[in-house]
Amino acid sequence: MPEYLTILLAEDDGSVRDAMVAILEYGGYKVITAENGQEAVRQFQENCVDMLLLDVIMPVMNGVEAYRAIKKISPEVRVLFTSGYTSEVLDRELVEAKEVRLLHKPVTPDALLKAVREVMDASR
Repeated sequence: MPEYLTILLAEDDGSVRDAMVAILEYGGYKVITAENGQEAVRQFQENCVDMLLLDVIMPVMNGVEAYRAIKKISPEVRVLFTSGYTSEVLDRELVEAKEVRLLHKPVTPDALLKAVREVMDASR
């Protein structure tokens, strides 16, 4: 049986979250969801996760804050950020360190699956 990689998807917009889950599951991934960054941190602590897919702008705790909290737990965690905003909302330190990749929304299914595969492959 093939190995299923698990993606933790944090997205506050329910319809976007549902669409991304459908795309990722079609691509062969197991998906765990969260509605905000705080829930994403909790889900990460409770599950075995191969990669984070985090919306940058979310209530309670944003994607960058969640990433920083999770990175303290697992420094090698792989991450792909999504945003309907420009990259200017991402912390300049993260971008300058080329620590993260940002996928602009709206995103096509092919672009999402390609970006996820690139992040997964780059970390192996």
